[in-house]
Amino acid sequence: MLKKLLKYDLKFIFKYWWIAAVVTIGASVLAGFCMRLLDYSDNRRELPALVLSSASSMITLTIVVFIAFSILSTILIFIRFYSNFFSDEGYLTFTLPVKRSSLITSKIISASFTQIATSFLIVFGVCLMFIIAFWENFWSKEFWAGLGEILEYYFKDNTFYRIMYILEAIALYVTSIAFSTMFLFTCITFASIITKKARVITAIGIYFGINMLVSFVIQIFALFGISTLVGYFKNLSSSIIEPVICLTLFVGVLFFVIIAFALYTLHYYMLDRKLNLT
Repeated sequence: MLKKLLKYDLKFIFKYWWIAAVVTIGASVLAGFCMRLLDYSDNRRELPALVLSSASSMITLTIVVFIAFSILSTILIFIRFYSNFFSDEGYLTFTLPVKRSSLITSKIISASFTQIATSFLIVFGVCLMFIIAFWENFWSKEFWAGLGEILEYYFKDNTFYRIMYILEAIALYVTSIAFSTMFLFTCITFASIITKKARVITAIGIYFGINMLVSFVIQIFALFGISTLVGYFKNLSSSIIEPVICLTLFVGVLFFVIIAFALYTLHYYMLDRKLNLT
């Protein structure tokens, strides 16, 4: 049943997502050619000022498109979750012979997949833009030789830990996506419980309010904590610094997993209370 739930959740989101994805890739291609146009000094002298101005505007517009695409993905996730659970459609949703845990899990997986796909496409768009702009440099032997030297230097010593860094960084990204998704769902459910009107506005207010608070705490840590942390790592011996970094990344992954699970449990409880189900 979970597969069917995922099918309908992803179908709703990607019905609109793919259009924004095509627009984003198209903007990346145009921006790449515009960067290529501006890169040649001869073209700057030969082309009219209007063309050069339009090319610069297109590059700026592409950055706006990247941001808008990311926001749109979050909005689609928000709409799917809210309409499927707390609009008139919700009455039908919770009459289905499906466990509430399956309903929530389907939303988490589909939302996390959408966020990861969005991030991947934005990174791909940025890379495509620079590949088109600097095509000759990208295919030169010097570029690939330099890239090979960087990779060789990175994996030269402590190869096990260097591979672990990459795997833990991926795990950190995926778990942070799951955490942010679960946090968004919890805000929507909480807003739907405490108010009968303006639920959407309340949910958005709670979401961005807590995000601002968390951002403030992170900025305070960045201001006072990072320098202390860097000093701590400098004092470590070279033989122990690799395991400490590896352990630090693992703790970060574990933190996101614990918080996401706690939010899942809280959300499940609130959903149960909201629906008065036993």
